[in-house]
Amino acid sequence: MTENVKMDSGKSQLQKLSTLVIPILLFSVPLTLFIIKTVDASLLPYILRAHEASLAISIGLWITGTYLTVRIINLTFWDAIKLAFGHSVPALLRDLVNAVIWFGGLCGIVVFVFNESITHILATSAVILGVIGFTLKQFITDAFAGIVIGLHRPIKEGDWLQINETSNIGRIVEINWRMVRIVTPDEITFLVPNSQLIENTIKIFSEPELFFRDEIQITLPFTLTTHQAERILLSAANQVDEVAAIPRKSIVSIADYSERGVLWRLLYWCPHPGQIPGIRFKVHQNITRNLYFIGIEIPVPKHLVQMVPETAKNSENELHNDLLLMRIPLFSGLTHQELLYLSAHTKTRLWIAGNPILCQGEPGDSLFIVREGLLSVRIKNNDGIESEVGKLSSGQFFGERSLLLGDVRSATIVPIIDSCVSEITKEVMSKLLHERPEIIKYLSQILSERDAINQYKTHANDSVNPEEDEAVTQKFFRRINKFFGLT
Repeated sequence: MTENVKMDSGKSQLQKLSTLVIPILLFSVPLTLFIIKTVDASLLPYILRAHEASLAISIGLWITGTYLTVRIINLTFWDAIKLAFGHSVPALLRDLVNAVIWFGGLCGIVVFVFNESITHILATSAVILGVIGFTLKQFITDAFAGIVIGLHRPIKEGDWLQINETSNIGRIVEINWRMVRIVTPDEITFLVPNSQLIENTIKIFSEPELFFRDEIQITLPFTLTTHQAERILLSAANQVDEVAAIPRKSIVSIADYSERGVLWRLLYWCPHPGQIPGIRFKVHQNITRNLYFIGIEIPVPKHLVQMVPETAKNSENELHNDLLLMRIPLFSGLTHQELLYLSAHTKTRLWIAGNPILCQGEPGDSLFIVREGLLSVRIKNNDGIESEVGKLSSGQFFGERSLLLGDVRSATIVPIIDSCVSEITKEVMSKLLHERPEIIKYLSQILSERDAINQYKTHANDSVNPEEDEAVTQKFFRRINKFFGLT
């Protein structure tokens, strides 16, 4: 591989040197004629001995010599600068140096070919340059600002930046003599003069890393504890794959208090500014979903005074406790009283991040429901290598096969952040099934549907066979009856 790199490097150098062939040939022709004319002009044809031909040879010598000098500098000097400083020289500076060399070649023709004083030329040039400079003051300012930007390289093409607090965030697609072209995430192009970049304070979102921190503020009710708010907001951010893939932790803090509630700040990391709208929507979507499943409403300004009897308060609390169970498909076939029974006998526990709730292969006979937080689903393959296959957030449940069929745990479940999880045991479920056995048919159907979804994800089989689905449902129906001793 090293030899290939050396060969490629050698070919590249050879190609660069080959571009000097034409300038050298062009320079050699007038140089040869000039030498012959100087040594013995009689060797030249009569037409080349004329005064006009002599001037043409001298001018050609200066022009081709200048051209050869420019080519040699472009092929050698700038590469040496790049090796010394670690980055290429800006095109603006290269063009400026080339212009100076050509101007020097023009002065050489005037002085050495036409025997004119350069003082008059410089004086005239100074006047002309003064007029041009006054006329093109802004252009020249922008050009020199572009040179400064090119030398110090505070920004480069591909960087995301914001020029001031009121401007849009955009990505640099071009830097030239006059201005910088910026394209926003909405595909709107802005042309910003280089002098404006120098004069303003610029926020560069691409340094030192491409990702940066975005912020969402949301007001939550006073009744929500700090731990609950932290679980709700952190799980909403970490559910987004793009956010979870960044090696930085999201942060939750309190921004302020108001009559509506507590103003919370969620600070999470975004891959780059171009993804702000999509990522922010996903996080908002997850926050709304988490609040929905635990029955929390975002407070709005209200002015309502109402006397609530104590019995009504108790009923309201009971109903509130059942909201999560009511929204889980597995229990949607239960009556209100059955849901109240489950709610009263559900055990809720806080699990610290990193401590497994259950492990793959261990026995179990209970089901778990995620109330707040975010859990990682991990499975070991035949080689004993464990990998994450999914995540569970508020309103999702796991362990239904162990609760209804007595199967061993099929995966290891580990909280990603501190999470609040409820557990329903076999003893609690057994009473419901004995009192109303017809529930088993509905539960068998739910298990069959989830099994079909898992089969599709595992084997990518999109074929649907109603007969097979019915057979699986009947199989689960018999197993549930047997496991709970109803047959």
